[in-house]
Amino acid sequence: MTSTPIRWGVIGTGNIARRFAGDLAHSSSGVLAAVGSRDGTRAFAFTAAFGSGIHADETAKILARPDIDAIYVGTVNRAHHEIAIAALEAGKPVLVEKPLAPTPAEAKAIGDLAERRGLLAMEAMWMVFTPGIVRLKALIADGAIGSPRSLSANLSYARAYRPELELFDAETGGALLDLGVYPIALALHLFGSADETAPIVERNHAGSVRQAALVTRHGQVLTKLSCGFETEGPNGAMVSGEHGRIALAGPFFCPPALMLKRHLAGTPLDPRGDGPAGEDLPLDEPPADSPLRPGTLPTPIVGSGLQYQADHFAACLRAGSTQSPVHPLSASLAAIEIMERARRSAPAL
Repeated sequence: MTSTPIRWGVIGTGNIARRFAGDLAHSSSGVLAAVGSRDGTRAFAFTAAFGSGIHADETAKILARPDIDAIYVGTVNRAHHEIAIAALEAGKPVLVEKPLAPTPAEAKAIGDLAERRGLLAMEAMWMVFTPGIVRLKALIADGAIGSPRSLSANLSYARAYRPELELFDAETGGALLDLGVYPIALALHLFGSADETAPIVERNHAGSVRQAALVTRHGQVLTKLSCGFETEGPNGAMVSGEHGRIALAGPFFCPPALMLKRHLAGTPLDPRGDGPAGEDLPLDEPPADSPLRPGTLPTPIVGSGLQYQADHFAACLRAGSTQSPVHPLSASLAAIEIMERARRSAPAL
């Protein structure tokens, strides 16, 4: 594939589809070319905000267009599998909004078909491509905190239960699939597959997951991950290692800054028993007018940050890859399997 812009077809007209379409304006590799929906009139209304020359039609007609290079699926969870399969059958590489599918069986079916067709398929776990998470992984790999030992991550937003919304569906919605996928994906991205998982999950009277907490073990790394619709959480994260820690300012999926604290070599234990003394290291000195205190590394994003995954997807396409080396489908399936086991561990109230 040449370096000409990737022509994206966006399927869906909800908030996440609008964010992706808007962030393509910041992409270095792709442009919005078409929008598809079950209702073609909704697709036409959607394109009005993004300029002229954008095709709009029913989903099947957009998938059949020969001038579309890749499909982004930004629909409700229950439709991910059906549309991703249809896109692959139409010969289109596909980027599917998280979670890749609500169940392991559906996620595996997407991966199997992509492999048979020799097409690129990737979950749109945009978090792992944002500047803060890219820098976090590099710092850990460079030994900034020594060997990592723990991760804590929380993502909670207060959302009143509304039974008519897909967000609260007992099988294809709920806090785990909507929010829990982020801390779980972060743990898998940083530390690989989980050797053990221990969930505690609460459902509401209708069976929808309202909050959850998980402990996972990845070799020597122990994680504490939580999510929920009950309260507004701190929504930050922290990775601790033998020689220090890195805190991610909230929201951790696109942190505006990282804070590193590293223990001073050869420093004796604090006499109060609080552990070794340390220092906040000025990774990059912020500008004089920055609200960030010295000792922080600003990691700002452009737009809302969804274009970074689109540019990575385009690079994979141009390289002829059928799997992302950063976020392969195996990682997506592993996260869905963890969430599935957690969801099945708690009966409805």
